[in-house]
Amino acid sequence: MRFWHWILSLFLKEYEVTVWFEGHTTINPDGSKTTMREPKTFICKRIHKLSPKHIKLTQADKVVVEIKTVNPVGYDVKTRPWSPPTS
Repeated sequence: MRFWHWILSLFLKEYEVTVWFEGHTTINPDGSKTTMREPKTFICKRIHKLSPKHIKLTQADKVVVEIKTVNPVGYDVKTRPWSPPTS
């Protein structure tokens, strides 16, 4: 079984997608605004659409996540080796 997982890990890959949502906004004494960003990380096996206002991906547990926003969000995508699901 471990040999089969090793073979699969050569061809399959997972993605770690971190989306930076807008958090709370602070108004400074000089009148400027500072917006804090809060990260949310997803481990996914497929990325369907990735743009600043629309993100759609399939997580490793086969749950489809779709994020649509009015304001653009930041995101980071990292490729990582495939790991077999834990039973």
